[in-house]
Amino acid sequence: MGWLDTIRNALRPATPAVVAFRPETSTLTPTHETESARGEERPQSAPANERTYLPQDRHAELLQPRPDGMPPLRLARHNGALWLQEDTTGLLINVDNRYLPRLGIWGAKLRGHNHYDGKAILGPAELVREPDNPHDPNAVAVYAGGVMVGHYNKGMARRLAKLLDGGEPLVACFIEVDPPKVLAASQDIIRYLYRGLPDP
Repeated sequence: MGWLDTIRNALRPATPAVVAFRPETSTLTPTHETESARGEERPQSAPANERTYLPQDRHAELLQPRPDGMPPLRLARHNGALWLQEDTTGLLINVDNRYLPRLGIWGAKLRGHNHYDGKAILGPAELVREPDNPHDPNAVAVYAGGVMVGHYNKGMARRLAKLLDGGEPLVACFIEVDPPKVLAASQDIIRYLYRGLPDP
């Protein structure tokens, strides 16, 4: 499926979503070969006895935008979900890491997902602003296939609502289903995070 089909699918009138993103892959596995087009060396997987997650004391140092403005991250499969992986170490980053917004990534473990009928699936998600929400005027709901799955937490929603209300063209995708976790970013950043993942 090409990007034009992705955009067409995203704009289907199922819910008043900002934009949905449908990655071109559904079965995703990280690879560690050289990216010849960019001339970048992919990090090798850490042995099982080494750390899986990037240590907190390295977050400020490594979670900086690249010279081209892209985040130093990619998505990789880990335990049946997609995780953010730091490029130079191959170590994983939690979706709610406090450094992600400065990289243009708005991640969260969704709140209230036990109260809604929607079920997350790896792939596209829709962001819907709820300015009339009685609990939070900055509420940002997340939908799958036109059915609500949950909300961003209030702290992240406050920052994300300003972007959405200002017309920022964000797209979103689920990276884990149980519990549901979502990423929102520009289409260029989401596409960049998915780079190197094989076709289904």
